[in-house]
Amino acid sequence: MYNDEMEAKAISLAGMETVPVNSLKGYYGHTLGAAGLIESVITIESLRQNFVIPTKGFETLGVSKNINVCGEGIPKGMKYALKTASGFGGCNAAMVFGKTS
Repeated sequence: MYNDEMEAKAISLAGMETVPVNSLKGYYGHTLGAAGLIESVITIESLRQNFVIPTKGFETLGVSKNINVCGEGIPKGMKYALKTASGFGGCNAAMVFGKTS
């Protein structure tokens, strides 16, 4: 789980260990090129609904850093949401979505 480990290290280095994080792939499988768009739409809706979607099937943290993986849904007032993606061959991206006033 190389990508999971690298993402956990990045979250830790950013000082975001207590911020709830999730993975959405368990809901729809591996869609390759469409994953970024699908996850962006779901992330925006999660932000709009003020609800952190749980990681489907999460049981045990499998990375070396202590990050806050969301195993159950959390109602949470949010102004911003960070969406990251780690792909094959070191192709990485991150987007911050925010609410408008």
